[in-house]
Amino acid sequence: MSTQTPFQQKPFAFGQRDKDASKENKPLSSQFSKPQTFTAGSFTHHDDRTQPFGSRSQEQAKPFSAFRQTQTQTQTSTQTRPFSTQSAKPASSFGARQSSPFAAQTSQTTTPTFGSQRPASPSFGSQASSRPAAQSSTRPFFRAGTSTSQDHSTSSFHSTRPLHLQTPSFHKDMSISDEEFVLLRDFIYKKCGIFIAENRKYLIENRLSNRIKHLNLKSYSEYYKYLKFDDNKDAELNELYVLMTTNETSFFRNPPQLKVFQEIVLTNMINEIRKTGQKRLRIWSAGCSTGEEPYTLAIIISEVLKGELLTWDVKITANDLSTQVLAAARNGIYSEYSLRTTPKELVSRYFTKDGQVYKINPEMKRLVNFGQINLNEREQLKRVESSHIVFCRNVIIYFDDDMKRRVINSFYDNLLPGGALLIGHSETLHNICRSFELEHYSGTIVYRKQK
Repeated sequence: MSTQTPFQQKPFAFGQRDKDASKENKPLSSQFSKPQTFTAGSFTHHDDRTQPFGSRSQEQAKPFSAFRQTQTQTQTSTQTRPFSTQSAKPASSFGARQSSPFAAQTSQTTTPTFGSQRPASPSFGSQASSRPAAQSSTRPFFRAGTSTSQDHSTSSFHSTRPLHLQTPSFHKDMSISDEEFVLLRDFIYKKCGIFIAENRKYLIENRLSNRIKHLNLKSYSEYYKYLKFDDNKDAELNELYVLMTTNETSFFRNPPQLKVFQEIVLTNMINEIRKTGQKRLRIWSAGCSTGEEPYTLAIIISEVLKGELLTWDVKITANDLSTQVLAAARNGIYSEYSLRTTPKELVSRYFTKDGQVYKINPEMKRLVNFGQINLNEREQLKRVESSHIVFCRNVIIYFDDDMKRRVINSFYDNLLPGGALLIGHSETLHNICRSFELEHYSGTIVYRKQK
């Protein structure tokens, strides 16, 4: 008697069934008049494809398209069940499906769709559904805050969260076309000089999608028309500026640079001014955001001049593109987080704590003059009073080279002879402007206008 296993038997040869049928003098179809059953381990598959059409059940007699849909649902449902439930054996044999919550989650959350290879994690909170598995698995759902290397439009999860807490698929509902991107990119550049490269198209999608939905608009092209022609376009333009700029800042940001400013740039400038007998100091903070930078400069000036401050005419011009951040700057109220890099003794000296917030002292407020300015508007820049020192940190990173040249040339024209320009530590004027003399210090570079 042969002891060969099914995997050791001779492979099936084409035409073998015809030869066997002819030996028995029976039609080939008569050998398969009943559904054939193939068993491998605990998996059983019934093949009823050779049944006469009239002998099929009502379910099987559906049109081909309906039959194909039913077959797909059956296969998908089989894939989503734990392996033990696919067996034709009784549940008491091996691997019987238990009633644990994890098993219930697995039956729904491990459904691969459209070639997806990554099963959903049980931590998503998905639970078993009374709907067929195929229906649950093909419903697109994207949960905010999750990350995956796959396209969310092809990876699906079923959630029992209330609809008002679910985040719709971003790529499905509010994707931007190439034409819309060009329209908005050029519009933003023309208005404020902010340049968005083509490989950063996602920035417009991410930052403007919620605003478009808030306005009950249906597309980015509608939002473009709103910015161009709506009666509320001026106010909306300010909203756009807030969304397209990053206002992350703090007091005493970049301490090495501020140390050079206090001990070298400012001290030497004050000594030079003293020689003239004018005691008049002008500083420009371009791109002041919510006021942390100009107030920091005011504190440093107060620390250098000390009691002599009252005899000096000090003015810090602080400008920004957004009226919203300027309103916050004028209020001068900050959280503890904004003061995270500020020495404690300076916090107690120049701020008043009010509950969980800190208010800048009125003496420092009087040194700063806030106002809106668009660095892309040459005429606006000309109206700024001539300065001894210009701060423009982490602003020109938003500009292309042409816009950088125009802005830096405006700063150069604004500076008094011997004046100094300080920019962000990650910014450079290489190939942008050669008019300045460079002074290298530990932690920063000072760009000096010739006397």
